[in-house]
Amino acid sequence: MNRPTPVGNRPAAEPSPVLLADGLLTERLALAAPEGTRVVVADYEIPPGGSLPWHYHDGRVVAVVTAGVLTRTLADGSECVTPAGGCIVEPVGPRGVHMAENREPGPLRICALFFLPRDCALSTRADPPAAARD
Repeated sequence: MNRPTPVGNRPAAEPSPVLLADGLLTERLALAAPEGTRVVVADYEIPPGGSLPWHYHDGRVVAVVTAGVLTRTLADGSECVTPAGGCIVEPVGPRGVHMAENREPGPLRICALFFLPRDCALSTRADPPAAARD
């Protein structure tokens, strides 16, 4: 299991933040978060052969793969593979339905930052889109 590591070289008496995830964006991130936006940080561990079912998000989600390799299937049936250190920006709303899988022999860890409307679930389950069923 990856352990969080301290950030920077600080004197022992000074509080030090813990680095949870570190990755590079490979796509543009547009984010307008109105007052009252719910901000959530979640750490997922998906065992080998495990998956997150078809779902969508009602707000913007940015995630860093911190261990393993993430394979996502998108609404159009295409697949996106993101190795450790890679960042993803999830589509918003039902048209952005997707699923996530760990096809590797080791665990997959994802640290996700959610920007959601107040009182929204982190994700909403959905049926696979027609393109993914073909």
